[in-house]
Amino acid sequence: MSGGGSIKKRSKIILVRYAGVLSLILSGALCLLLAVMQIEELNQWYETWQAQLLLLEERIIAIENRWLIVAAVMALFTLKSFFPPVTIPAICFISGMVLPWYFALLVNVTGIVWLMTIRYFWGKRFGGGRAIKFVRRNEIVRGLLEKKGTGNPYMLLLFRAIPCFPVNSISRLYGALNFNFRDYLIISVLGFMYKILSYTIIGRNVYTPLSASFLLPMIILFAVSGCLMVSIYYVIDKTNVKEGEDKNE
Repeated sequence: MSGGGSIKKRSKIILVRYAGVLSLILSGALCLLLAVMQIEELNQWYETWQAQLLLLEERIIAIENRWLIVAAVMALFTLKSFFPPVTIPAICFISGMVLPWYFALLVNVTGIVWLMTIRYFWGKRFGGGRAIKFVRRNEIVRGLLEKKGTGNPYMLLLFRAIPCFPVNSISRLYGALNFNFRDYLIISVLGFMYKILSYTIIGRNVYTPLSASFLLPMIILFAVSGCLMVSIYYVIDKTNVKEGEDKNE
């Protein structure tokens, strides 16, 4: 049973590495696409196709009631806190598409803070759910995560920066651990900020999908995410090896 659990756990860790490598490959592929789009013939074809997208942009910009859009975006963030399939990138893209980028960024940061607040206090009130059970079963994760029983701030920053860790589960977990709420929000926003900024800029430039303005944020997002995921794999793998050697001794 122990051997099977160990194999299953290692399989999940390996998946993190594969996801990281895939992110780096996608980043490289987008760099290549950006270089290819500098070819004049392709640029002419792209400009013809882009005219249709710019027409769509003009229609969206003509929408007068922007506060209704803000309310809808905040409602989506609230829905996300209870219905995980709603994705944060999609919500940020929507606000980026229809609002000035600086206002969209403010709305997205506010929405993320609201989402994380809901899940934090949900965990504080109802416990950490499956996440806390997983932490208590896994000595390595518990050692990395717990700091005087209230959660490790450095791990929280890492959890927020790496895309493969679910926002809802981590928020609920840190609420259950009674981590300081102010520190929790500051660290969470800092870790998530590069993703929020990237999502917002991508949404704002969705009408020019093969431009540098659209592709560069995606390249940075995949590159940073990939490096972080590969790094966390080697840290955990090294910790596992060390733990195995200690047990053998």
